[in-house]
Amino acid sequence: MQTLLTNVLLLFVTTALSYLVPNPSGKHNVTVTLGTLTDYNRDGRTLMLSVFQPTKRSSTVPIPYMPNRTADFQGPFLQQLFGVPIDLSPLFREAQLPVCPNYRRTGNCSLSDDETPILLFSPGYSIPRTYYNHIVSSIASEGFIVISIDHPGDANIITYPDGHTVINNDTVQSLDSIRAQIPHVVADVSFIIDQLSNATAIAEILPHRGPRAFPTDRVAMLGHSLGGLAAVIAAGQDCRIRGAINWDATFLELQTDPTQPVLLMSHGHADDTWPEAWPFLKGPKLWVDVANTTHLSFSDGATLFEASGQDPTALGELLGTIPSTRMVKILVAYSTAWMNSVFAGKIGGPLLDGQEPERFPEASIVLKDNF
Repeated sequence: MQTLLTNVLLLFVTTALSYLVPNPSGKHNVTVTLGTLTDYNRDGRTLMLSVFQPTKRSSTVPIPYMPNRTADFQGPFLQQLFGVPIDLSPLFREAQLPVCPNYRRTGNCSLSDDETPILLFSPGYSIPRTYYNHIVSSIASEGFIVISIDHPGDANIITYPDGHTVINNDTVQSLDSIRAQIPHVVADVSFIIDQLSNATAIAEILPHRGPRAFPTDRVAMLGHSLGGLAAVIAAGQDCRIRGAINWDATFLELQTDPTQPVLLMSHGHADDTWPEAWPFLKGPKLWVDVANTTHLSFSDGATLFEASGQDPTALGELLGTIPSTRMVKILVAYSTAWMNSVFAGKIGGPLLDGQEPERFPEASIVLKDNF
């Protein structure tokens, strides 16, 4: 613990100035557009969204990694959650994300069109969507539209464009509290898919696209922790979701048996719920385990520590010891290979079939079936 505190103190001192998060790891830079969708059929429940799209521009400018109010909330929240007696807010407040410059002033610089697959991303319980900005932008940079979602009652804080916030200060995080959010998150996903076909809603979120709806036959979902579980459950309930990816979520429940392709990615062979849930996944399915990781390795945590000048391995018990750039490459490679196969209508390929063990020796196939 003393080593941890020493490194956290160093972090606190050295993040007084802003720092830049790495560029997306894929073929393209990205744009990001922020917006809201309100479900008036569920008491005006308002979702906060980030829409990442691949861009044809080669230059980027830095923007805040997350809103200041969101960043300032993370420090006290993480102090209480993990027992760290230092405010980590500077780690988030000073981070800058590279995106396509002057998006709203220069017009639509996106490469995406109606054939670009759409991936919905849902975070872990009590984690803001912005805590995955680098990973999801890296997936978008491989040719996907990625929409990351803050769910009210789930994210620890949501900062809306008008400055008001919705807070869920749950540092106890009981299984009952987490389980209670599942139906809300799943319903949010179906609502978003409904709105993708609503030209008026799309024009408000993506003004440069104009009042032009998206096709909903090229939509899939992925998520981390609660978001990963919700992805699998949502696929079982909404046939418009073509495939699902679960990053390291415990299967607290599985209400229906999804027939869509499901990719599972775990740290340390996950837990007993995974082999129990495996027979209920009826479509193509693959379980990949990544060595030297923890549950938080499936977020931007280690990336932020490294980009801010810290040694993330000093927090290996919390963040894992796998290099952050390596973990991002593994997550992006498997996730995009899976989703490309999903939209092609045929699961497989050298990586997914286990024919490239030398490419990512840290990643091993635990189980594979139905393809």
